Amino acid sequence: MKVRRIIPLVVIIVAGLFTIAQAELRPAALNQPQPKSRPQPQQPTTEPNAVKFPYVGEITGTEINVRSGPGMNYYSCGKINAPMRVIVVDQKYSWSKILPPPGSFSWIFRQYVQTDANNPNVGTVNADNVRVYAGSDEIEPMRSDSVQILLATGQKVRIIGSAVGDYCKIAPPEGATLWTTSQYIKYVRSADEIDIKIPPAESDANAAKPEMIIEQIETQNRWLEQYHALEKQFEDEKAKPLESQDYSKIKAELAALVTDANSGDAGNYAKYLLKNIQRCELAKESTGLLESQKTELRNQLAEIEKSREQKRQNLTDLGKYAIMGIFRHSLIYEGPSARRFLIVDDSNNPICYAEPTGEAADANLTDYYEQKVGLIGRIAADNQSHLALVKFEKIEKIEKEQKKE
Repeated sequence: MKVRRIIPLVVIIVAGLFTIAQAELRPAALNQPQPKSRPQPQQPTTEPNAVKFPYVGEITGTEINVRSGPGMNYYSCGKINAPMRVIVVDQKYSWSKILPPPGSFSWIFRQYVQTDANNPNVGTVNADNVRVYAGSDEIEPMRSDSVQILLATGQKVRIIGSAVGDYCKIAPPEGATLWTTSQYIKYVRSADEIDIKIPPAESDANAAKPEMIIEQIETQNRWLEQYHALEKQFEDEKAKPLESQDYSKIKAELAALVTDANSGDAGNYAKYLLKNIQRCELAKESTGLLESQKTELRNQLAEIEKSREQKRQNLTDLGKYAIMGIFRHSLIYEGPSARRFLIVDDSNNPICYAEPTGEAADANLTDYYEQKVGLIGRIAADNQSHLALVKFEKIEKIEKEQKKE
């Protein structure tokens, strides 16, 4: 009897529990407010395909390399550290394209930059499609071969340092970019409202090509650019006066092109230009030698003129006399009818012959022998000798004339 009473009781209890459970599962009435689930916080996403460019990113690491291109094979252009913020304009694989952070710089061929003496820190590009290269303190400008952007005639650049060789150091122009690893960039916010210029995206036709402005150019092109820069320097130097020309620096850089096995056509062009320089230097040397000879000749002529002037000053003033000298009988023209005498100087060197005319024709001239005399007459050519002939009308002893004075 007890067992029969217990079984119905158990059934009633189980049914009640089942009813309660069904009531918990039934939806609430339409006019009853349904329980609300606790809202989950939205986490900012940093997935490459979930962000909108450009955006502000915060660096989360230290000594993070900024590179000239998206990969470890591109050279370093500096380092950045947390908590610096950068503007990210694109992303490729695990690399982020960023605007150049503070301290970045670029290189440009200085022959394509026109400067103003009144404003030396601003340059104007004077050609089209001029390459701007990502700068690095770790490698020389010639080896900095990642192109950041192409500039056109009339665009301005800000010069921030002294030229190195053929390159000007400039601030990265608007549109230039660099790269860094995405691993250490944390998304902060959108940069839509920031006034920046984002490099243009590539067309669909080039979609397969990595989207980047920086690209490696062929070494041959770099060598050719270097050659053309040296060629212009040569033309500028050749336009100077010969005495001011100096080709030593140009020759050294051309020689480097010739000896570099990778220079190709630029090396061959450099050989030809070196020969031209040799011709110019030979012309300069020849001109210098000629000028030296001219100077020496002028000095010699000046010495001769000086000597002649001294001799003129040492000559006795002839005054009224046609000639003065020591009066002698001529041994050549001896004889009863010989009336020709010889005049010599103080050193016994013959000066001329003398013939008396007029008053002196019949005068006894014995008293004048070996005396210094002055002859008054005229000088004529002598067909009988190589000396001049003085036909004198009067003869005076110089000593007596000086004593009278």
